[in-house]
Amino acid sequence: MNECKDIESLIPGYLEGRLEVGDARRLLAHLKACPDCRDEMEINFLLEEGIRRVESGETLNLDSELDKKLHATEETLLLLDRIRSGIYIVEGTAAFMIAACFLMLFLF
Repeated sequence: MNECKDIESLIPGYLEGRLEVGDARRLLAHLKACPDCRDEMEINFLLEEGIRRVESGETLNLDSELDKKLHATEETLLLLDRIRSGIYIVEGTAAFMIAACFLMLFLF
């Protein structure tokens, strides 16, 4: 239950777009496994978005829009993982090239 309390404390930050990557990962993983926290997310999303939409006269499709937001976050996290992997490959290649240059200097 402590994990649920931690996750619930992350929900406002997530909805405001100010969570760190690690916290966003924990939140998404937990929401997939915990229907109670998913309900809490829906309530918070409805309150935040619903009030904003009522003021502007727009409609809100709770399930669809929340699912889109969560899916977009998952896609962003996957992209960050790919970028990180690419950086590791570039760094590894650069280190190999530097080592090869030093070896060539000393051997020739």
